Amino acid sequence: MTTGLTMRRALSRAAVLVCVGLATAAWGADQELSQVIVTASRVPEPVADSFWSATVLTRADIEARQVQSLPDLLADLAGINIDQTGGLGQASSVFIRGAESDHTLLLIDGVRVGSATLGAPPFAIIPLEQIDHVEVVRGPRSTLYGSDAVGGVIQIFTRHATEPGLNFGGSAMDGSHDTHESSGYFTARGERAWMSLAGDTLTTDGIASCLPGALSAGAGCFQDHPSAAPNAFHNHSGSLTAGMKVTEQLTAQAEALVTDGWTAFDGDFDNNLEFTEKVTTLHLDQAVSDAWHLRLMAGRDVDEERDFFNLTPAGVFDTTRNSVSLQVDGKASSAVRVLGGVEYERVKVDSDTPFTVTARTTRGVFTELRGQSGPWSALAGARVEDNGQFGKHGTGNVGLARQLGSAARCTLTWGTAFRAPTFDELYFPGFGNSQLAPETSRSFEAGLDGAGGALRWSAHAYQTDINHLIAFDPSTFTPQNIDRARIRGVELQGDWHNRAWGIGGQLTVMEPLNLSPGPAYDNLLNRRARQSGALAVRRFLQTPAFGARGSLGVVGRWEGRRFDDLANTLPMGGYLTVDLLTQWAFGNGWSLEARAANLLDRDYQTAAYFAQDGRHYGVTIRYQSQGK
Repeated sequence: MTTGLTMRRALSRAAVLVCVGLATAAWGADQELSQVIVTASRVPEPVADSFWSATVLTRADIEARQVQSLPDLLADLAGINIDQTGGLGQASSVFIRGAESDHTLLLIDGVRVGSATLGAPPFAIIPLEQIDHVEVVRGPRSTLYGSDAVGGVIQIFTRHATEPGLNFGGSAMDGSHDTHESSGYFTARGERAWMSLAGDTLTTDGIASCLPGALSAGAGCFQDHPSAAPNAFHNHSGSLTAGMKVTEQLTAQAEALVTDGWTAFDGDFDNNLEFTEKVTTLHLDQAVSDAWHLRLMAGRDVDEERDFFNLTPAGVFDTTRNSVSLQVDGKASSAVRVLGGVEYERVKVDSDTPFTVTARTTRGVFTELRGQSGPWSALAGARVEDNGQFGKHGTGNVGLARQLGSAARCTLTWGTAFRAPTFDELYFPGFGNSQLAPETSRSFEAGLDGAGGALRWSAHAYQTDINHLIAFDPSTFTPQNIDRARIRGVELQGDWHNRAWGIGGQLTVMEPLNLSPGPAYDNLLNRRARQSGALAVRRFLQTPAFGARGSLGVVGRWEGRRFDDLANTLPMGGYLTVDLLTQWAFGNGWSLEARAANLLDRDYQTAAYFAQDGRHYGVTIRYQSQGK
């Protein structure tokens, strides 16, 4: 294990390189037009101008990667660890920069999504075919979004009409484990109105995920002789977006996403669950003047879960979230941008489990100022949130950025965040601890981002200190506030391409330590690897004789050794997976995709005693209309 002193020295050297030594590396080449991101600051801005490390995955990126789940898509990104309790549809957690899985805030079209009892977002059931693009922001964003945004924010935008006229398309996939998926969509966009309708169905027999010996090890599904039958998963989903330009200044848009299905797993108390996630949103955008906008959002998320044991009902856990926000943003002058707003959320739990408290109301007020003078820009934000159970919490952030020539930019940021305990952690009979306090954090980050010609790159170093971290205490079988955790890390990212080749990758080095007094002091936080990385190499091809263009690609993902428990007594070995991908586009809107995933057939685990899929295959055919 790297000592704390060694890690501090590494981070110090990285910060010096980021903000001083590499300043001379600013290139004079023209910077490519940047992608636009909304999540980082709640208003559209180029990714290159964001103070926070961010990634945008477009629809083309999703299709090129050829994975079938959102966790698999996110697993390639810098600073992200994934744990999965099996194959498709099984419980999955996303750790951003070493923070807990429930320190990741998931938004769908601006609406907070997930169970208020379990706490973790439902990443495993979000259908990729319903997604237009994904925005990932690393670092504390509680100033703008309130509770849960400790490690970062992931926002999903559902399909919408981007091209004028009528467009339609669909896909059909066949893969290993009797996996089948079919999807279709239709979009229409005119001068003043637009709409999009999409549907998808995914079914798989799955894999047998729980490994023998789990009960003896006190891990996995806690069964010594788990079922050898595969764990099936069925998911049916649909989305609808409709909008119109009411006046030259007022735009209205409504979105809806529904995903419904069931999944099977090994367990002694339940082994099957039915789920439904329903997200609806209304957006109103009023241009008050050329420089100011008023934005109103009303949203509702319904998270429903029905548990069964051998088809016998075993529990009902439903969450309803109703939320509304109003924000104003604009330019106070040519050099100052202002953002301010208010938010309200009402969460209600409906369950056959007798929770002591079943509802919570939260109100928040936030503001953020951004100024620019020459090559310098600065950021300052604050939020006061009034939680009906835990009272008022204040969070804030500041940032400073310096443009280095025309192709590089250095950023320094500091921010605080917090997370309120879930209803399960507080009130679940025999498990909850009503004395829990909210978790709080402080984060510092230094970053350097650059682009020149066909190359984009970044280097970011950060430290996050979390107080009152909530963790399961095996001696009392209840969640407890441990005193402190500290996470330090460095992320390196790069992407280069020309007409024939595309190469991109990332390397993450992290030290997620439990600094609570006691026997676990200086242990690694569970299920987080100290090193991870990914590399994608793609060769672009054209075959004029067949009227086709396409690509051949290899994606490698590596993750180092980690532990399944806080005591660091249950290790999980590191692993390397290699995927082989090909994608061909033919005339008249048709394309063909094929993949061989985990080509080396590696046995590995991201959660102890839960197997991951070996070598598996898939073929997808797509069609997209070409005319208006």
